[in-house]
Amino acid sequence: MKSNLSILVGARFHMIFTLFIALVAILLLVGGQTLLKVGLNDIGGISLFDGDPLGSLFGLFRTPWIILGFVFYGVSAILWLDVLSKLDFSMAFPMVSLTYVFAVLIGRFVFQETVGLDRIVGVILILAGLFFIIRSGR
Repeated sequence: MKSNLSILVGARFHMIFTLFIALVAILLLVGGQTLLKVGLNDIGGISLFDGDPLGSLFGLFRTPWIILGFVFYGVSAILWLDVLSKLDFSMAFPMVSLTYVFAVLIGRFVFQETVGLDRIVGVILILAGLFFIIRSGR
């Protein structure tokens, strides 16, 4: 028979591992978005509403960065299914807001975008909100 301590330690480990899987899924999601953006920059973007929309779509699937971006998306979705099966929806789904945090960092350091004070404050507020949401899961 397991002691209360071993049950508590097991449950805590399970929660930490699930949060780790959530982080990996979120990083893959952000990585996929980043690869899609790199691929679109390489081909000069697409236009689905003028010109040759079908040609634009088929062109996407000849671009390695875009294909890899979709692979990252797929793996992320599969991992996210595991997260959703183990956490309350009201705890899991807000964690996706971490994508905004990573997007600001990638925008600034990979794509050399300007990141103003409003975005920085927004990131801080997102992180504060996530702190309280994750903390409530104890």
